[in-house]
Amino acid sequence: MSVTTAVFQQGKRMRFLWLAVPLLLTPILLSQSAWPSETLPRQGMEFMGSAFIILCVAGRCWASLYIGGRKNRELITNGPYKYTRNPLYFFSSLGLAGIGLTFGSLAIAAFYFLFGYLVFAYVSARESTALDGLFGDAYREYCHKVPAFFPRLRRSAGDVAHQLSLTFNPVVLKRTAIDSSCFLLAIPGSELIESLQLAKLLKPLLQLF
Repeated sequence: MSVTTAVFQQGKRMRFLWLAVPLLLTPILLSQSAWPSETLPRQGMEFMGSAFIILCVAGRCWASLYIGGRKNRELITNGPYKYTRNPLYFFSSLGLAGIGLTFGSLAIAAFYFLFGYLVFAYVSARESTALDGLFGDAYREYCHKVPAFFPRLRRSAGDVAHQLSLTFNPVVLKRTAIDSSCFLLAIPGSELIESLQLAKLLKPLLQLF
């Protein structure tokens, strides 16, 4: 497979995520939280879920400031990219976990995060092949220093010395902000589904912790 083909297929792999939406909705529609809405554990999970979703939106926009309009053209190693090679994927997985928490379920949150991790790990592995062909030794050195998914929070001595001036594409940033805002729909969505369940219009088949 050529580098051009590998890069081109990234769009196809991302469209797969939208096709997976029915799979992700199934556990939400067929279950309910084992914790009543007024209990402290449930409220704590909902708060944490909302925090994860907000962090997801902010993190994706942060990454877009650096990668927007530059993907596959420049090797970006600063901003969030000095902590993880795939900040967009990491924050997206965090947002998926947040969706599960807003519905009051640790099990759904874990399933969503694992789903995101596995899908994005596959996508990033394919992208890595293309980036290696595009940037060669520079990319391999970057891979040696920065983890692929989970952020490395400590900074190496050379981080500051290699800072680049920040220029961003406002169109790409706007599109990322709009796309990321879809995660926020989980917050009112969880309230709607709970209301439908209380009204007996949506009958859950099982309870999940």
